[in-house]
Amino acid sequence: MFIRPPSAPRLALDLTAEEFETLSDGSGLAYRDLFSPHADLPRALRNWAEAQAMRIRGLNRITAERGGMSQKILFGLGDGYAVESVLIRRRDGHTACISSQVGCAFACRFCASGQAGLKRNLTAGEIVEQVVQLGPKVNRIVFMGIGEPLNNYEHVLRAIRILRDRRGMDFPTTGITISTIGIPKALARLREEHLALNLTISLHATTQDMRDRLIPGARKHPIGEVVSRALSWADRHNRLVTFVYLVLPGLNDSPADATRLARMMAGRKARVNLMRWNPVEGVALQRTPDRALALFRNTLTQAGVPVVVRDTQGRDISAACGQLWLRDLKGAPLQPKS
Repeated sequence: MFIRPPSAPRLALDLTAEEFETLSDGSGLAYRDLFSPHADLPRALRNWAEAQAMRIRGLNRITAERGGMSQKILFGLGDGYAVESVLIRRRDGHTACISSQVGCAFACRFCASGQAGLKRNLTAGEIVEQVVQLGPKVNRIVFMGIGEPLNNYEHVLRAIRILRDRRGMDFPTTGITISTIGIPKALARLREEHLALNLTISLHATTQDMRDRLIPGARKHPIGEVVSRALSWADRHNRLVTFVYLVLPGLNDSPADATRLARMMAGRKARVNLMRWNPVEGVALQRTPDRALALFRNTLTQAGVPVVVRDTQGRDISAACGQLWLRDLKGAPLQPKS
């Protein structure tokens, strides 16, 4: 069942610079004041927000679990749900892996995030606040947390525009990646956006039958149209599109699969990231052996397709790709839909 956001005061981080300037005229406040990473915000800002019946912050940091290179943060929402975000530390800065929805409607067989279904969209302000709370060293943002970003198109794109506004965080758009299963109509819209984003398509199959089995919620999205829309985006923006392919033994790792994938990508503005499955409680899948992964990769390489094998960070704290759960305010994962 889809639940709308609670009827609470609006988040100040939902505001564009123009909206903020209209509301704060004469206050002496600057738009960038909204994005302070400090918990103790200026009194003038707090007074202004109170006068506007707005909340400066809407996410409550419940827990933070640290691993080797990653930290998983549980953010509580005002409606009793909690979503997970991940901070990945790199030598040249930090990556914020953020959520875009409360749950997910697509029920990928290999992923924890959609086990309880979709509850609601996150607002632009709730998306932006994850980045703010993850700290000033964040210089890359990946929409790879809970939810399907293009299924929350308006709020996600609004959040990106807020993040990149020079009067606020001034975040470089080239440091933002949208990772999606590929919703054709939304990809067509994204093609016409004047944003130098990075695009990643979670493909995971080379036939419609297998993709339907792995991503039940994407049955109405023909795989050929997903690929063609993504490649059209790449051509329009003269940027490579990344196709992620989770190699699963006995399901999508055959020589025929590798050959079909190579034919889809050869000679196009595309690259392939091959991934191993990250274990999810209650899901009976296997991680692919190194030899099978190498054979699959060689087929793509021989066809001239740029390909790498990616091992995601955070598996030591169940924060790797596919391991984030929709939780309640006590931190308990929500149960799958009956």
